[in-house]
Amino acid sequence: MKAKLLFIMAKPLKVLILLCSICIFFSSCFKNLTKTNVLYQTDFSTDSIKNIFMSGFYNNNTQFGTVPLRIASFNGNKVLGFCNNNIVELNLAGLPSHYAIKIEFDLYIHDNWNNDLWKMNVNGNTVLLTGFSNFKNVQQSYPNWLGNGSALNPAGADAYTTQLPGACSLIHSANGSSEYKISMTIQDNSNSFQLQLSDAGAYLNDPCKRSWSIGNLAITAIFSN
Repeated sequence: MKAKLLFIMAKPLKVLILLCSICIFFSSCFKNLTKTNVLYQTDFSTDSIKNIFMSGFYNNNTQFGTVPLRIASFNGNKVLGFCNNNIVELNLAGLPSHYAIKIEFDLYIHDNWNNDLWKMNVNGNTVLLTGFSNFKNVQQSYPNWLGNGSALNPAGADAYTTQLPGACSLIHSANGSSEYKISMTIQDNSNSFQLQLSDAGAYLNDPCKRSWSIGNLAITAIFSN
């Protein structure tokens, strides 16, 4: 009887030890859980956009320098655009400690794109160099990089939708613009951040023929305790 009683009492003790072990394990895991901190976010619903600059050609396309920001309406939303042979630049300083940065935005490709070049730089490094097309008979590089033997893809590959009207020259076309959900996470631990988005191609300084715009921009720092 005594041995049986000890056996019965041992069961709760084993359960208690097991529960304590589980708590210790998960508490140690929680200490290293990934956390996020949104550093910058805008839906471009106001003309007062901080920390963003735009460069482009002016004086009959003979000079390149800072140009006024352009906030436009497209598909019921506000976007930064319409850009043609422009550079859009975002600068942030005094970042908290982190080990990675997540970049998210909606990219709209408007009108007559013919696998024209589009580029994204982060802190001076090119993280995406690609091309887009709105013509079914013209292939595009995206989601692959442009050149270097990368395979071409059908027009609109990996697009969120290709069934949007154009911004100007193809405004009456149901397939005049394509929307891409850009999301990229890069390793980074610097205390400043620079994002540059740019294009190059035909129709210099003629955004009615070919342009691009962005919406819902968010920059998020990723860190752990």
